[in-house]
Amino acid sequence: MKKKLLGILRFLLFFATALFLLFLAFRGIDLKRVFEDLKHARYAWLLITIPVGIMSHLFRAMRWNLLIKPLGYRPKTIHTFYAVMSGYLANLALPRLGEVVRCGSLTKTDNIPFDKLIGTVIIERAVDLLTVTLLFIFTFLLKIKFFGHFFSHEIFQPVFHNIKQLLTNTRFLISTALIIVFLIIATRIFWKSIKELTLFRKIKDFLHGILDGLKTIVRMENNGRFILLSLLIWFMYYLTAWLIIYTLPDTSVLSPLDGLFLLVAGSLGMMIPVQGGIGAYHWIVSSALVIYGISRESGLALATIAHESQTLIVLLLGAWSVIMVVLIRNKGKKPEQELRS
Repeated sequence: MKKKLLGILRFLLFFATALFLLFLAFRGIDLKRVFEDLKHARYAWLLITIPVGIMSHLFRAMRWNLLIKPLGYRPKTIHTFYAVMSGYLANLALPRLGEVVRCGSLTKTDNIPFDKLIGTVIIERAVDLLTVTLLFIFTFLLKIKFFGHFFSHEIFQPVFHNIKQLLTNTRFLISTALIIVFLIIATRIFWKSIKELTLFRKIKDFLHGILDGLKTIVRMENNGRFILLSLLIWFMYYLTAWLIIYTLPDTSVLSPLDGLFLLVAGSLGMMIPVQGGIGAYHWIVSSALVIYGISRESGLALATIAHESQTLIVLLLGAWSVIMVVLIRNKGKKPEQELRS
């Protein structure tokens, strides 16, 4: 009962966060302009992204198989693909649930221990996080003048101005110093208790998982193929982000390099723990496009086209994958039942 209640509370919390981010994205927006952009969008470009998106999921399944192979198991690629898509579908219900579902799906179809599969998913998460970080740095360095000017005038200068004002406020400085001293003393006194906290252990395990994952990739037999598949996955993601640009006249003026920046922005949106990136993706992508002088309305229209098209793929392929996992599992049980009878 407790677990069910916690599950419902988690769902409501994440869903409320998604709604809040949607509110931020659509606040002060002229919805008529958004609908006009959606109405006159060139959806032929969108159709091209569908097979590209499916290929990215297939490459992810192939890459996951490389991580499973050292465990002594060789699942069929189609089974791994079904597991990946089932996981994506589960993420639409509850963030991070997909990682559990995809492992559970492959356990059902190929009898691979669940706990061993969880380790491989942690490695995947570590690699994807590292990839997004490197892409962000790469994009920033290639357009350092453009982004440097934006960050300088829109972010750093206002932040430094606020910090300067706070530093001249004696009451603020004394309060901050007292809080810091209190936190240091409290941490030293309760350090043993803090180490026993579930959240602390999870963060520690996650960081260890990242380190172990990177070591595994270096040592693995097919690390060259693993890196190639990782590049292919993100190249497919990039193609999707770039091709979507041409669905709207206002965004079609952007360059292929700008498509890379949108990929990074969209990836950050999908990493925020809300159901399927809803709200977070729309808010971040539309905000990112404002940097280029594109209206929030056009930015939201583009984000809606990109997000909802990929969500539709996940819904259709995910539902099909769940059905296939059930059928494969039932098929595997039939011989045992016949032997017993």
